[in-house]
Amino acid sequence: MMGYNEQAMADADRNQASYRRWILAFTEDLFLQPRLQDAAAQLGFECTIIDRADRFESETSRGFANRGLTEPLQGPDASLVRWLSAGHPVLLIFDASSAGLPWLHWIQVLKTSAATRRIPIVVFGPHVEERKLADARAAGADRVFPRGQFQSRLPAILQEWAEPLVHTELVNACQGPLSERAGKGIELHNRGEYFEAHEELERAWMDAGEYEGYLYRALLQVSVAHLHLERGNPAGAAKLLIRVHRWLDPLPDSCRGLDLAGLRRSVAQLRERLYHSLDRMEMSSLEFTPIRFQQARRGPEAQQGGEP
Repeated sequence: MMGYNEQAMADADRNQASYRRWILAFTEDLFLQPRLQDAAAQLGFECTIIDRADRFESETSRGFANRGLTEPLQGPDASLVRWLSAGHPVLLIFDASSAGLPWLHWIQVLKTSAATRRIPIVVFGPHVEERKLADARAAGADRVFPRGQFQSRLPAILQEWAEPLVHTELVNACQGPLSERAGKGIELHNRGEYFEAHEELERAWMDAGEYEGYLYRALLQVSVAHLHLERGNPAGAAKLLIRVHRWLDPLPDSCRGLDLAGLRRSVAQLRERLYHSLDRMEMSSLEFTPIRFQQARRGPEAQQGGEP
């Protein structure tokens, strides 16, 4: 399995046509694992199995216990959130019978982190363990199932709860010019006036439709990250650049005249510098080269959209 740092960089630099549609299942059940993978494959999904808690531990992160109503920035929980925000699974499945996995804690972390809380979570467990299923629901799971029902309805459950493909909607939303407010916000950002840029881009996002809003929300979060860095708050910037995966990564490489492929690469490089600083507990101000929002190259190759 690719580590979260490698995954983040690979996601930013990949060809969008290879964007994965994958499901992540947390279970120790050796008999169920192949059934999950087969059912996912029949529906056109990949399925990755996590069966050990140490998948998200490292020498630099071991020993931290991050909790709170925001993204964890250090420790094993941070590894989990970074990896999932970069990897874009369309569904998370947790087996409440997996005693060796801190599944309830992970659900709490993922559902209280802005970067991951929109990923659907399904939990299953023995019908006699009502308390576990109730705890999962209270922690934020979107749906819980008794084990027998989950296994008998497995393909239908995957189909129902996996996030839908919105490729066509995003490609269509990227046609045409920028809104007037977005254009003004981009000019302000590129001049280094990040607070003023954030006000214009926020209005552009709020005024836009759902799918056009992906673009303006991504630009807004990048601009606010710059504002945090300017004010000496690298932790705040890191949180914004974790969250921006959700809105920036699925968009085509060119959107409303902007070069998003280049923006993804620049954001990934800055994000990695922030991760490096945070993992070593170097929380002082970070010197950085500001990212500029650039126009896309003209030509047919610049119009190719991604396949989120």
